[in-house]
Amino acid sequence: MSFPLSVLLLSLANPLPGGLAGPASLGAPLPVDGAGAWLAQKPAGALAPSLQGRPVVVDIYASWCPACRTIAPTLRSLAKSQAGKATFVTFDVSDAATLKASRERARSLGLGAFLEANRSQTSLVAVIDPRSGTSVQTFRASTDAGAYVAAIGKAQSMIRR
Repeated sequence: MSFPLSVLLLSLANPLPGGLAGPASLGAPLPVDGAGAWLAQKPAGALAPSLQGRPVVVDIYASWCPACRTIAPTLRSLAKSQAGKATFVTFDVSDAATLKASRERARSLGLGAFLEANRSQTSLVAVIDPRSGTSVQTFRASTDAGAYVAAIGKAQSMIRR
């Protein structure tokens, strides 16, 4: 069976949870439970001591990614409004040099496995519980500030338990 090259490229560029190829829903939260969950949601262990006590919002960014540029103003605004309530971390995967620097930073923060699992998922933003390294909620190309704030609040309540 053969497929047009454009179909194959689109299916590879937009993987679904569980490794199935298909279109991703832009702007919507990704599933966090069940057998089809993305690797990003699997527990990775406690993050670095410097990240403890507040939810960690991790952004996979690339300068060539249109969706990344679209969500950047929302994330900048959230970083200001949620200052002291959450820690914001951006991993730039634009090219080999920025990816190398991001890998080093990710390893030092306890997010090395997360970055390796998601480095090709530009515009992915995850709200992570720093105690366990587990994603509370993951978004793709979302500009919905309210959804991010709700996920940060959910993570804060989990941390206080």
